[in-house]
Amino acid sequence: MKNIIYILLFLTNLTFGQTIKLTETEIEKYVNSVDKLRAENKLVKIFYPNMSGCGGGVDGYYLNKNLVLIDATYNAELGFSSRTIYIDLDKFLKVIYREHFAEWGKYEEKYPHDKFEDDPSKMTYTDTVYSITLTTPTIFHKKAVNKIISVKLDQSLLDKLLSCGQQMKLELQEVINQMDSLKFVKEMPYICEIGICGDKLYWDAVSIGRSNIELLIDQLDDTTSTNANVVLFGGNYTVADIAFTVIKEIIHDIPTFELLGVPFDKDGCGYCSYWQHLNKKFSNRQKFKEVVRNWYHKNKDNLVWVTSNEFETCDCKGNHPNGGHYELKTDTK
Repeated sequence: MKNIIYILLFLTNLTFGQTIKLTETEIEKYVNSVDKLRAENKLVKIFYPNMSGCGGGVDGYYLNKNLVLIDATYNAELGFSSRTIYIDLDKFLKVIYREHFAEWGKYEEKYPHDKFEDDPSKMTYTDTVYSITLTTPTIFHKKAVNKIISVKLDQSLLDKLLSCGQQMKLELQEVINQMDSLKFVKEMPYICEIGICGDKLYWDAVSIGRSNIELLIDQLDDTTSTNANVVLFGGNYTVADIAFTVIKEIIHDIPTFELLGVPFDKDGCGYCSYWQHLNKKFSNRQKFKEVVRNWYHKNKDNLVWVTSNEFETCDCKGNHPNGGHYELKTDTK
């Protein structure tokens, strides 16, 4: 909680127009707070499902809808490069760039390709880390084998890293924008006579949600009403209701009523107890969101992918958009 309060105060100060450059000590305090919140699963992780043009696989971490960290890795056949960028409200504070590259020249000298077959186990690698703190003046450390080998700013490298950071921010925003489209869903799938029915926007969310469950969980207290009617029970779905339905389509057999803390009304209207509980007061939705988040982080390492065309949330037929679903691994699975 202390780290959350610190970052929120930090972001608030920036929002009100404070433009004073932070010191190295202040930036390091911010960086340590972000790292701690990430380790405690208190940030919302968003994954860019396509390969970033400059960053490779990109994860963004958000606190109260604000991007505070980008973690990206570009994997090659041998070696990789990574970029870790700490951010406050569109302002880059620190960049850590790592190059872990195969030393092909040395390998070729020892094991000429015309005399030896390729053997990756004999490959050696460079391992260079650039730590750049964006204070005044910029602090630049180039390290190899845990030793600083240069403190001279490489402006060309910094410009490329910051440009890549801007690109990755836009790529992550694409995912957010697509998930924001849940408020435009007009029809939820229910009973499909042929194939898959329901709004395309719903199934698009199912597709990108497979790798963005935390973003879906973050929607579970969004009470924005949609035009999608709740069949049998009346009223309309909120964004939160649609988001939870998407989660259930991705992770089958979620213990909904156990997480809600209310019983399924087996002798009455059945699932109506879900709607009645969440619509009763906003605090019920907030509590449900937190419980679902805790359940997910507790169980995510035990979720196994099952290839199938089974649908959880509708009577649909045909090929599932994801080609499968997650199930919680148990002693019998």
